Amino acid sequence: MSTTDPRLVAQCLTALREHDGATISDLAEFTGLSRPTVTAALAELKDAGLVVEHEARASAGRPARSYSLILGAQVVVGVDLTRSGVRMLVADRSGRILGMQSSEITPPTTAQPGLAPLRALLVQTLERAGRRLSDVAAIGVAAAGLLDEDGIVISSPQVVSWHGAHLGTLLTEAFGIPVVVDNDLSLAAEAESRSGALRDADTGVYALTWHHVSARVTAAGHVVRGRRGRAGEVGMLRAFSDVEIPKGTLLEAVPVVGAELRRLRDDPADARGLEALRSLSAAMSPAMAALILTVDPEVIVLGGELAEFADLIAAPLEENVRTAVMGIDTGTRLIRGGELGVDAAAIGALGLAFQRHAARIYGFEGVTAPAITTSNERDDMAQQDATGRTTAFRAAVIGVGARAGVALHVEAAGGTVVAAVDPAPQTHARAARLFGDIPVFASVADMLASGIAIDGAFITSPDFTHAEVSIELLEGGVPVYVEKPLAISIEDADRILETAYRTGSKLYVGHNMRHMQVVRMMKDVIDRGEIGEVKAIWCRHFVGHGGDYYFKDWHAERDKAMSLLLQKGAHDIDVMHWLAGTSSRTVVGVGDLAVYGQVDSRRDNSDRRMGDWFSMANWPPLAQQDLNPVIDVEDISMIMMRTDSGVLMSYQQCHFTPDYWRNYTVIGTEGRIENFDDGTGGEIRVWNARSDYLEKGHVRYPIQDGGDGGHGGADPLTVAEFVEFVRSGTPTDTNPLAARDAVAAGVAGALSIRSGSQPQQIPAVPDEMIAYFTAHQPARESARH
Repeated sequence: MSTTDPRLVAQCLTALREHDGATISDLAEFTGLSRPTVTAALAELKDAGLVVEHEARASAGRPARSYSLILGAQVVVGVDLTRSGVRMLVADRSGRILGMQSSEITPPTTAQPGLAPLRALLVQTLERAGRRLSDVAAIGVAAAGLLDEDGIVISSPQVVSWHGAHLGTLLTEAFGIPVVVDNDLSLAAEAESRSGALRDADTGVYALTWHHVSARVTAAGHVVRGRRGRAGEVGMLRAFSDVEIPKGTLLEAVPVVGAELRRLRDDPADARGLEALRSLSAAMSPAMAALILTVDPEVIVLGGELAEFADLIAAPLEENVRTAVMGIDTGTRLIRGGELGVDAAAIGALGLAFQRHAARIYGFEGVTAPAITTSNERDDMAQQDATGRTTAFRAAVIGVGARAGVALHVEAAGGTVVAAVDPAPQTHARAARLFGDIPVFASVADMLASGIAIDGAFITSPDFTHAEVSIELLEGGVPVYVEKPLAISIEDADRILETAYRTGSKLYVGHNMRHMQVVRMMKDVIDRGEIGEVKAIWCRHFVGHGGDYYFKDWHAERDKAMSLLLQKGAHDIDVMHWLAGTSSRTVVGVGDLAVYGQVDSRRDNSDRRMGDWFSMANWPPLAQQDLNPVIDVEDISMIMMRTDSGVLMSYQQCHFTPDYWRNYTVIGTEGRIENFDDGTGGEIRVWNARSDYLEKGHVRYPIQDGGDGGHGGADPLTVAEFVEFVRSGTPTDTNPLAARDAVAAGVAGALSIRSGSQPQQIPAVPDEMIAYFTAHQPARESARH
């Protein structure tokens, strides 16, 4: 139970968010709180999983420890629904924008009030930012129209059916996420007041054009809303509304006028541009004059489409205002364009979500909204260590084989590969092609002894080497990214976990399928409750390329691979465990070496790589050539699993099918889902009502494009997650415990197959290690030895 005033904890969290890498002394200075209070607040935040403690840098005397906010996977979304398109921004808990997207999809209108396209765009925007719906804590929405103090729509020019509705509730139900809504103009003005063109103005006006001149008055950094939120809407006076100019009403004219003003900027004598400028400033003048007389602002900011033309509009608008006002000198005003441009309303919506839902985002009320920073600023900040010095993430690659290229994605995460390890001399040329002129060492020991600075290592060596290589690196204090499977025995997997737990060195396992679109979309469907509580999962994996991928090298041998239930099955078993939120404890299986054991054509392929022998023409399976001299792993396996929570699972894997894809079926208490194809162009189908045979189901979700990069865009997301985890302790979607449980289920399945289908029990991991890895490996004082 908390013993520290939550308001003080929130104050400390706010300061830490704005000053990453601060010490206790720093935070005491920033907040005005005492050191004991700050220390107690940090303890609360660490227990809540919100703060990570960094090891002190070596220096004279006793160096101070520093602290950082754990950003985690949680995000906040800002949406601008106004005008002809939709604008979405995704920000992490620090306010740094992770992704943004504009779409030409029509926002809701009276003719098309449906919200399904918005939801699809939201999912796509999140995926491009490496997130999913279940990661969203809150959404802020900027909408055209007026809302009262309770959030009820008073008027909406876009959707008549919203009149009288509580729009926040309507959108919350549509998205399944808490949504808060406000007027677009008010939110844009708030954003410009906090961090844009109005931030230095005691009194200001933010104006744009649509049906009429719309404006908001700001004072001391906040929008003056009035009793019912309508302050500043002088353009709604009939005398000022829908003013006719040569191109029609303002709503119709501004896009056309914009093109003519651009020509005027290129040619100050352009007659059409001069006429457009004259007519537009004349149309805006009555409303602006009324606002100037009422508010007497220091600054007038032109937002929306007018922002880029503020330098042209300022002089004629000011002159027209003087002409329109009798008997009073209006003086000279500073008229300028908005600094936030098209993002103003969406940034304001983000700020609103942070303000209204602090408890959901941070776990504490009273944490103020952060300053919103652009993605470029985020990239710059991501390169800085706790002292503010710019650093690159220095990576090593262990094993320059088929998967070594995954390390290239470290560049997009602000890093570079600086060393490689591989005992085979013929791999050195491949290392140079992939990574350039870097040292290639014969062993991990040689690399560690060289003194080269390494921030993390990618272990892409053969599966049977994972345990020893991982342990050697972890003991050396090097964070590791281990390609799955974690190891080829339960004992070795547990040795790796124990080493990471004892040393405190970071351990990450590359279960990249957790970042694949098909998997994340299925998890979103489950997390939203669309099929109720999960009770059963089936997976069929058709490994159509199995003969080329796994039966021509070491994968075919038990003492090097143990079973293809690890090399291939660890992926799918981990996915099933993740979808169900539970792990297997009892496994039984059947299997056989049914086909490839009959092939007589054998060859030692250690002098070649898979690219030398892979061909789609290698068909049928019994016609394969140059298989590995030793083949003693199964080419077809079927296992059944019972998990800790009672969910039942089955996994079927065949390496001699003609097609290559995987199919998951998840059955819950209120429906089931199934994927057809596992990449772009496929779909996830949902059955959620009683029926007879219904091929397409009741709901269909097209599988979204995950972008460039291996495994449907999942590889770069996995690498980026590893880098962020090492840098700041950010919680990850993958987890070494889950990777161990996937290995354990695969090993148990193979042992059951080879023992006449005897059920196998999976041993548990010690409680203290479960707690450590569940908490995402927090820093511990005694971690180092």
